[in-house]
Amino acid sequence: MSIKVILVEDHELTRKGISYGLKSYDEIEVIGEFEDGGQAVEFINTSPRQPDVVLLDIIMPVLNGIDTARKIREINPGIKIIMLTSVNEKETVLRAFSSGANAYTMKNISFDKLISVIKMVLNGEVWIAPNIADYILDVLASKQESVPSKTAEDFKLTNREKEILSLIAKGMNNKDIANKLVISLYTVKNHVKSIIQKLAVEDRTQAAILALTEKII
Repeated sequence: MSIKVILVEDHELTRKGISYGLKSYDEIEVIGEFEDGGQAVEFINTSPRQPDVVLLDIIMPVLNGIDTARKIREINPGIKIIMLTSVNEKETVLRAFSSGANAYTMKNISFDKLISVIKMVLNGEVWIAPNIADYILDVLASKQESVPSKTAEDFKLTNREKEILSLIAKGMNNKDIANKLVISLYTVKNHVKSIIQKLAVEDRTQAAILALTEKII
């Protein structure tokens, strides 16, 4: 089955170019193109054909990408959201993930890599490029918090689980983690399942964000 995608981008030439590139991949079906978040939300709220993935710009008229992501999460939590933008300010990156984004990519990404990211998020994985993770950590480090952050020990994470969580937060998928740590893919999946349960989150994306916000990695 094809992966159903909608594209939300206010610049027509950019939108058409991305759409044209995506349509060259047999596994991708672009079922909607919109110039603002409001149109995308209306489509998701009314269409019988729901997208698997939304590619979402951030700076747009009517409804920006971050608010759009929040509304999409309310309507259909199963839809995966990939921020596809040229904005890389630290606070914006943090707000994007807090709004429910599963990945944050820049518009200079190659189409092959974008397809890879789409497949990753559909597999329950998260894409956080190393420089994006650094942004989040920099923001958090600059804030003075009155309540001490929790540690890996508070969540009863083992050393191996903490190691794997750190790699998840760097955007690595299960196969890459297995290769890096020289362990089986089955073992990695079991550790990821345990991490998600211990952190009391729903998926890898939330685990990665919690790990960064609580500074447990």
